[in-house]
Amino acid sequence: MLSRVASNLYWMSRYLERAENMARILDVGASLALLSGRGDEQSAIEPLVITDTLEAFNATNRPRSSDAVARFLAWDSSHPSSIVNCLQACRENARSVRGSITSEMWENINDTWLQVSAKRHLEPTDAAFFDWIKERSHLFRGVTYATVRRDQPYLFIRLGTFLERADNTARILSVKHARMEDSDHTDDQRLADHYKLSAVLRSVSALEAYRDTYRDAIDAHRVAQLLIFDPTLPRSLRFCFDEVQLILAEMPQTQARAARRLAAHIVALLKHGELEDVYGVGLDAFLERFLRNNVRLGESLQAAYMEIK
Repeated sequence: MLSRVASNLYWMSRYLERAENMARILDVGASLALLSGRGDEQSAIEPLVITDTLEAFNATNRPRSSDAVARFLAWDSSHPSSIVNCLQACRENARSVRGSITSEMWENINDTWLQVSAKRHLEPTDAAFFDWIKERSHLFRGVTYATVRRDQPYLFIRLGTFLERADNTARILSVKHARMEDSDHTDDQRLADHYKLSAVLRSVSALEAYRDTYRDAIDAHRVAQLLIFDPTLPRSLRFCFDEVQLILAEMPQTQARAARRLAAHIVALLKHGELEDVYGVGLDAFLERFLRNNVRLGESLQAAYMEIK
């Protein structure tokens, strides 16, 4: 398969997953801002911290309010990872490789972009809009699974999805955990922490999985255990990298040896690691290292498979 085609498919799926993840973060962020009260600036800017865009937002001189943050992350045309820009980039990548995807996949992406364009003059930032973004992403994933051949294009689509998803889960867990550690342990704060941890789980569709696994009160350490090490949770770090390793095993083996070695190293840490080891080095340090390795893996794969030689 041509490197250009592989790159377009890979980034098509990454951008769509990124748009969905942004919608998840903003949806939960809006709920937490209401819980904390309108005057809680830290809750308002938390989506910016998670997405590493606080500096870019400050440069716009917008007020640090939940609505301004949501409009920036959802609709700002100057922000490369805003929802609208991600969907536009997803469509452009899909348009470039229409011969490598099914007509149903293209129609889903194109229709999503047309509907977003129609909403642009209103710039909605409510829960209904974020739910719609998630539904469109889920619909594309279902259409892809049901219609596309299981050959190299399918592998690159899945590869982009799981690398982007792992990055998002690690970022959410890192920021939310830091907030839990900094909080005072009064009764009121414990109640607030319960709702915040519930929001973390909802943002990665894991609240029901947590209840099925532990059947107990929500605890920060158990949340970390679930989102890092659980091999059955579709948005856990372990699940994402199990899938990445399986995908790489099916791709051409003459390329990307360094990438496969790095992926195997990450999988080994997630498969055989213990939460005590993570807290021994510090959860923040563990997640920062994971994020750096995830970026390195993406760069290595880009160089091996997706750059024109």
